[in-house]
Amino acid sequence: MGNQIHPIFLEPEVHSAIFISANFIGASFLRFYLGGWPLSIFWSIIYFGFATIINHALSSGSSYLPMKNLNGKTVIITGAATGIGRVCAIRLARLGARVIVGIRGRERAEKIAKEMIDESNGGTVIGFEFDLSNSKIIKEFTEKIDRVDILINNAGSLKDSFDITIDGIETQFQTNYLGHFYLTKLLLSKLEKDGRIVNVSSLVHHVTQPADLDYSFSRLKSNYNTMKAYGFSKIAQIYHANELTRRYNVKAYSLHPGTIVKTELNKHRNWFALNFLQIFSIFGKNLEQGAMTTLFCALSDDAQPGCFHSDCHVRRPSSLALDQRRSEECWNETERMISKKF
Repeated sequence: MGNQIHPIFLEPEVHSAIFISANFIGASFLRFYLGGWPLSIFWSIIYFGFATIINHALSSGSSYLPMKNLNGKTVIITGAATGIGRVCAIRLARLGARVIVGIRGRERAEKIAKEMIDESNGGTVIGFEFDLSNSKIIKEFTEKIDRVDILINNAGSLKDSFDITIDGIETQFQTNYLGHFYLTKLLLSKLEKDGRIVNVSSLVHHVTQPADLDYSFSRLKSNYNTMKAYGFSKIAQIYHANELTRRYNVKAYSLHPGTIVKTELNKHRNWFALNFLQIFSIFGKNLEQGAMTTLFCALSDDAQPGCFHSDCHVRRPSSLALDQRRSEECWNETERMISKKF
C-alpha cells in the first residue's frame, strides 16, 4: 500500500498540468541552451497545435455516454439550475426519466424546468422550490415526492467568510453536506429497490486533516478558511455514501466530477480571483465532461456502491476518508445536529 501512487496523480487535470509544465520547462531550457527558439514560425504553430490537441485529450478524461431507457424512473437532482447538475438533468430527461430539479425560488424553479424541457427535446422535467440552507423547505420539498429511483446530491456552495444558515449551521457544511443528508434521510423510505444515491464530492477532500473535522465549527468561526470548510463538507459527503451502503445496504456513491472552473461555485469570487482561475481552465474539464462521472455513478453497472469515483473509475480517497471510525462519528454528529437544530 505504501508504494502505491497517490490517487491524485491519476486525475486528468494533473496529467494536463504535468504535460503543460513539461512543455514550458523544455521550451525554456531549449531557448536558454540554444540562445533562441529553434523552430520557425510554421513549425512553432504545428508544435503548439499538437500540444493543444494532446492537452485537450489529457484534460478531458474518460467519457461515459449512457444509452439506458429510463422510462418510468424518477430522478431528483439538487443544484440543477446551472453547471453539471443541469447537464445531468437534461441528459437523463432525454433518456426518458421523470427529472425533478430542486431550485431556489418557486417561479425560478418552474421557469428553469420549462427551459430544460425544451433543451431535452420534450423530456419530463419538474421544478420545485428547494433550498439546502433551510430545513423547513427541504422537508416541504420531500413531501411532494412520491418515489425516487436516483437521487443526485449535486448542489454546492463555496463561501469566502464564515456564515450560518437559518438553521444555525455553518453555511458550506449545511449546503454541501448536511442539507443533503437530511434530504436523503427523508427520502430513504421512498427510494425504489435498486435505487441509487449519488453524492458529488471533490478531490479537495484530500486537504482535510483530522483537526478540521470540527462539528462545533469553533475553529472555522475564529479563523475561517474557505478550502478547509469546503474540504470538511466534501469528505463528509464521502462518509455519508459509505455509511448509507454499510448501514442500509443502499447503492450509494461519492465522486469527484473534475476540475471545472466555469461553474456557479465561483460566482462569489472577486474579479482578480475569477481571472486567475481562468488559467486553471486549461487543465480542467468543461461542463459536459464534468457530468460524466455523475452519470456513471447514477447508471453504470461498473460503479461500486460505498466507493469514491473519479473520471468514471473507482478511485482511492484519502486515508482519512477511509477511516470507518471517523465515518461513524460523522454520521452520529450529523444526526445529533439534525435532532437539535431541525
